[in-house]
Order: sequence, then structure tokens, then C-alpha cells
Amino acid sequence: MDNSMNDGLTDAVRRFQWFYTRHVRAPHELVEHSALSLTEMRVLFAVMHAGTCTAADIARTLGLDTGYLSRMLTQFEGAGLIERQPFSGDARCNRVSLTTAGETTLAAVSTHVRDDVSATLNAMTPDEGAQLLASMGCVQRLLGPNGDVPRVQLRGPRPGDFGWIVEREAQLASGGMQAQHERETRTAMIVADYLTAPDPLRNGCWIAECDGVSVGASLLIGVSAGNARLSALFMEPGVKRGGIARRLVRACVTFATEAGYDRIVCTTDVSPAPLAPLLRPFGFEELNGQGEWEKRLKEPRTF
Repeated sequence: MDNSMNDGLTDAVRRFQWFYTRHVRAPHELVEHSALSLTEMRVLFAVMHAGTCTAADIARTLGLDTGYLSRMLTQFEGAGLIERQPFSGDARCNRVSLTTAGETTLAAVSTHVRDDVSATLNAMTPDEGAQLLASMGCVQRLLGPNGDVPRVQLRGPRPGDFGWIVEREAQLASGGMQAQHERETRTAMIVADYLTAPDPLRNGCWIAECDGVSVGASLLIGVSAGNARLSALFMEPGVKRGGIARRLVRACVTFATEAGYDRIVCTTDVSPAPLAPLLRPFGFEELNGQGEWEKRLKEPRTF
């Protein structure tokens, strides 16, 4: 990313942070409802969300000095808000958890949090709420630490998913407006083939969701009694593409096998990402060096 774009993005994120703090206050910002300081609230909420954790976990999560955090935890323990137990894996560490008194202290603040947020959200329509939920998921995914383990699941299509697939395929295409238009046309034709297939039960579509936000999709379409085509495979930027993409390919292979197809074919235009690392582990072979791939699900018939 060049410097001008990075500066613009930095300014946009800072504007969003200021907007957020003025309109929807985070739990640790509601210090007026507690005698605790801002940092103390952050630490207690970190313990609450973790359930049980070590001081090192809290320090890494919140970016706090370990000596400063240790003194704070000692004060919390003296006030009866937390308890520390020896960690069996390392005698030098203690496991930190909230006491009943600590949970009660945070519950009072949490009630104010829910009321404060609800007052903002109640004016929204259900569609606006769903859009906000998806947008927050995207922000969390893109700004979250790379080490975070996403919760990913595959599901079948819902109303609106096919329009989203066409839109995102076009937007993610590289090469300018002409390439985006061509990609949009191609994907719209694939979706039309899927939706108008004479035997829809032999077609499959999977949407990958990461923490409830759609981040990828794959479509398998029957082209004849024995042949199926992996017609679309894409991932949103910023996700751990390999693992989720492999799950999407595996879903296609499993479905095609159970549906009784003889083989699956696909071409390089199915995905902007290199296909070889995704397809070879599942037994796909490149046919002609021109980007056409095939996986045999049954041995060819001999007479």
C-alpha cells in the first residue's frame, strides 16, 4: 500500500474511532457507572471474556506492563474481585478468574452497556441491523490480530447470497473496470446456470462464514450425467484463504462423489488465487498445461 493510500486509510480509521466513541460506548468506557478506573475496567472485562486466564494473557491482550498489571491484580484480589490459583502447566504462573463479587460488579456495568447500545439500535430496521452485524464482522476480521483463530462454518445459500457472490466477484477482480465487468458477467451466467438447472439436487453451493460473516463461496454445477464443474471459488481479502478455500473444495468433492458424478472439472478462471495448491491435495490433475483441471471420481469405463 502506497503512503498516500495508507495516510487516507489511517485518517478514515481515526474518524471511525471518534464516531464510535461518541455514538456507541464500549463497556470499559462506561466508567461513570463504577468506582473503577478505565484501565481497571478493561482488565476485569478481559478476565470476564476469557473465563480463566493468566496475567501474561491479559498483558498481551491489552498491551499492559506486567509489573503494573501484577500490582492491579493484587489490589483486585484484596478487594475480592478476582481469585488466583496455581497453574498446573507452570508453577510460576497463576490462573486468574472472577469471583462472585467481581461478576456482580461487572454485571451492574453490563446492564448500563446493554441499555446504552439498545437505545442506539432500537431505531434500526431488521435489514439495517443485519447490515450492521455483517459490517462489524468485516471490521473485526480485517483489524484483528493475525494470530486469532477464526470460527468458520460452511452453510448452504440463503436469499441474497447469489447477488452477493456476483457483486463480490466483480469487485475483487483485478485489471480495471473492463475486467470487473467481464467477471461480473461471467459470474452472473454461472449463477443463472445454477438457479435454472433442470436437476437442482445435483448442484451444490456453499457459503463460508467466519464469525458469522460471509467470506467465501464455491459452486458446483452438473454439466452432464457424469460430469460436474467447479464453477466458482472465491475468498474475501484478509482471511486465512488456504484453510477455508480447501474446505470449500472438499465440500464440492464430497458432494460430487455422493451425487454419483464420474469426474469434476474446473479451469483457472474459477478463482483469482493459484489453483494448484488447492486442487492437487484432492487428487486433481492438470490436463493440458492451459489451466484445465480434472478429478476422476470413478475409473473410466472399458469395453
